[in-house]
Amino acid sequence: MTVELLALAHERACEAELAKAIAIDLDAGRLPDLAALRDRFRPGTSSIPSVAVKLGPLDVYDELASVSMVSVHSSQGEAA
Repeated sequence: MTVELLALAHERACEAELAKAIAIDLDAGRLPDLAALRDRFRPGTSSIPSVAVKLGPLDVYDELASVSMVSVHSSQGEAA
């Protein structure tokens, strides 16, 4: 149970709130209800943003692949 509670605290980033909930249960003389704590600290359904990705046409990649690099020893790269 301890490992599951530690994993829950880490995965949901709710260490302080989870510690308070566990303390309340222990002070009342009962063990923490792991299923109830998972439900309580479940992430909201809106926490994952919707992302739209627009891909470019494939011929753009062909154009990028054919670009020539300027040589280091060319006249453009030499200092006078």
